[in-house]
Amino acid sequence: MIYTFLTVHRPAPARMAAALAGAVGVPAADVDVADEDADPAGRNWDAPVLCGYRELLGDVALSWDVYVSDGAVPGAPDEPAAARRVAAATGTTVLYPATDVPHPSAYWAATPAGTVTRARLYASDDEEPVHTVDAVEAPVPHLPDARVELLAEVYRAQRIPVPATEAVTAALGPDGTEPAQAPARRARDALLLWERLVRRMAAGWAPAGRYPPDLYLEDLRTRDVLAEQLATLPPPLGGPLARAAEELDGVFRAHTRDDGGELLGRLTRSGAAVLDRAWWWHRRPVRLPWT
Repeated sequence: MIYTFLTVHRPAPARMAAALAGAVGVPAADVDVADEDADPAGRNWDAPVLCGYRELLGDVALSWDVYVSDGAVPGAPDEPAAARRVAAATGTTVLYPATDVPHPSAYWAATPAGTVTRARLYASDDEEPVHTVDAVEAPVPHLPDARVELLAEVYRAQRIPVPATEAVTAALGPDGTEPAQAPARRARDALLLWERLVRRMAAGWAPAGRYPPDLYLEDLRTRDVLAEQLATLPPPLGGPLARAAEELDGVFRAHTRDDGGELLGRLTRSGAAVLDRAWWWHRRPVRLPWT
């Protein structure tokens, strides 16, 4: 088992060893903790738990690279569970990579109080990088300068079933490489994004139960693009797309209500001018996923 932790504070090595021992269930004597630049001859390489650390600049102060021997420590916890235990034992916030999001800035943050939330971490290009936690999805007392917001890259990466778009893709052909099909491909791409929104909404905003307002506005603009493309396509190409759009529009209507554009007028800062847009701009989700 390998853990990659970043901590907001710098616990003493003895405290780090005690925290790791408690996290994986071994005596503290079975944990070797040392600076990565220390003399390797002074380390206990036979220890079941090895941790090399190095100091960092910015919002995170220490990097921990932890190796737990599977043979010597059967049943060691996974990285999220170990991070929560280390945070509680050291009294500092622990960040660890969010492997479900293919982005180097994607992390989870576990606080000593038990809160676990997503975090966005950037490292500067300096010779000695400065690390900045740009945003978190829930307040983290140890990171008071981080914005609290839903992280758009997380929701873009989530896998959402799109059966209507898949059916359209099959009807248009597997590749659609003919030049005449370029507008249909653009419409299909817009349909895909529209379906992702509609399926999320119908499933109670699964998988996270939340969704950022800026992405919601992007999705409505995608529906605008879909309408523009459908208006120019000949029936053989436009027919499957139009039928799929009609089906998804029905789902969207079922999970929204007409508010005269009040909500989206506020979000876009356009006020009543939103009423000049298509009908989907006049409706709001029954349950707002960003509040």
